[in-house]
Amino acid sequence: MKSKPIVLPMGAINGTILRPLGLDRGSRTHFEMDRIYGDWTLDGETYHLNLFDLMPLLNDDNGFEYVKLTDIAWKGFDMGMSIRAENCICCNGDRFVNCDSTKPGILLDGVKNLEGRRYRCLDGKHRIEALLSYGIEYGNFYVLTLDQIKCYLYR
Repeated sequence: MKSKPIVLPMGAINGTILRPLGLDRGSRTHFEMDRIYGDWTLDGETYHLNLFDLMPLLNDDNGFEYVKLTDIAWKGFDMGMSIRAENCICCNGDRFVNCDSTKPGILLDGVKNLEGRRYRCLDGKHRIEALLSYGIEYGNFYVLTLDQIKCYLYR
């Protein structure tokens, strides 16, 4: 049985209306060597992360930050548009077309990323692509550190 997503209140940050995250117990990300996207490990180590476990951290104490989209690394950001956005190789563009770009993403700060980008996207790569397609340069994100999520990582 699929669990219900946790519903968070809607609000407005920096003039942008935000909707609840909608994470459920099956929402995951992986820090691994990917056959398509390359090295997304953490210092050469493979980990998995259930994003739902991060819900206690996604609160007012770790509020939203307004982040420049070009400061974010996400799986596929360095690839051509022939396999991104509406052509996304992971979903044939379905998740890009159907995403709700008003939902904030989740970023990781303080880890090594491709092209020296400051943040790593944990949740929201299709939303970032959508915002870019609208010509938007900044988005609202929860920003976490490795120290905050370390206890949630598993192999």
